[in-house]
Amino acid sequence: MKIKQVGDPILRTPSQIISQADFESGIVASSIQKMHAILNGIKSISDENGNALSAPQVGVSIRLIVLRIDGEFINIINPRIIERSESTFMFEEECFSFYNIRAKVKRYQSVVVSFLDEKQLEQRLKMEGEFSGLIQHEIDHLNGIFFLDKVEDKSTLVSIDYLLRDEPERLKVVKSLCDYMASDYMASD
Repeated sequence: MKIKQVGDPILRTPSQIISQADFESGIVASSIQKMHAILNGIKSISDENGNALSAPQVGVSIRLIVLRIDGEFINIINPRIIERSESTFMFEEECFSFYNIRAKVKRYQSVVVSFLDEKQLEQRLKMEGEFSGLIQHEIDHLNGIFFLDKVEDKSTLVSIDYLLRDEPERLKVVKSLCDYMASDYMASD
């Protein structure tokens, strides 16, 4: 599978901190390449998707996230949230590992994340709104946590089939995304 689906134990296992040996072995570079390819494949099916992915979702238990911000990939290695706003918001979430469910989760309105880039340089990035929610969601993945674990108001849980019941063309696109994510990864993807 391109994207590991709910039930795969790697998704519930906390990821390992990336070491110098991981950089030297090529696992970091190959994981980044694979994640970029998969996100581009998702984006080619639906322009509103393909913006965030964690390494465990592609079967690699390392602390790596790829975000697409303003059309550019940011490779986030060993992320740590070092600042959080006091204010929060309800973020409607979905997950490539069980894409047929949506729900609202309370997230910090803004966060500052410290991380290494692919050149092993220390970076800091302040994220607000949607991107703050996305990075919190992906860091949860690195810790073996699903957004469903954080849903306080269970009435916000909704299936994609129900949500898009009056939008058959959009539902068809979502079903195509699900098929793509569940298909096998080929290096040519």
